[in-house]
Amino acid sequence: MIDITNLFGLPRTAIGVISPVAGSDTMPHGLYRLLGPDYIVISTSLALQSFKAHDLDRAIAAIDGQLAHLKSRGADIILQSGTPLALSLGPQGLEHFIARLRKQCELPVLSSALNAVAAAQAVKARRVVVANKWNADINCRLKDFFQHWDIDVIGGAADAQEPLAFQSADLRKSAELAYRLGRDALRREPQADALFIGGGAWFAEPAADALEREFGKPVITPLNGAVRALLKELGHWRPFSPGHGRVLEAE
Repeated sequence: MIDITNLFGLPRTAIGVISPVAGSDTMPHGLYRLLGPDYIVISTSLALQSFKAHDLDRAIAAIDGQLAHLKSRGADIILQSGTPLALSLGPQGLEHFIARLRKQCELPVLSSALNAVAAAQAVKARRVVVANKWNADINCRLKDFFQHWDIDVIGGAADAQEPLAFQSADLRKSAELAYRLGRDALRREPQADALFIGGGAWFAEPAADALEREFGKPVITPLNGAVRALLKELGHWRPFSPGHGRVLEAE
């Protein structure tokens, strides 16, 4: 019998991505670039409008329906993208939530927030600075979240915006902003072990590459954290070759 997957050149793995905002383009682009044609991205959106508690709760409640859609489309693994959503649950609440989703869909489910923690651990970072477009409350929660795993957020730089603003922002300008904020954060706290650029809706990878070369320190992004976690969960992991960034080159 002929293997239909080989006959039609279908990808071997389907990655379901639950994005918090509409226009979820940067994550699929990055996944295709790093993983190649053996992987396909199936993306849905929770249409997050703001970072207010009621809207975060509404988006979290909508995940179940999106999960069912991704499974019906043949997803093999699910990525819950969107760190603010995860932070609203807290470390233990998030772990229980992810466990419930895994049981519900009978698939591996990953979280951007947990991926960032795992990436920091992979590069042995104990003191990190952050650059993002989140407000002070979310960054306070981020600090508490990382501290749960004995990782200190010692500083950062932010340009607080609501989701509706940055999901429609020019991608090239968002890369420039990521670089500027990341550079500011690293210059303010030279003792930091690593930088975390938070937010999957902007184009962070060019900024991350430039900042790693400029400061010689690892830069964690939603994309490199996701790629590392996805490949590890799927049993496909091996360190990337030099030139792909410290998070993907670490054992």
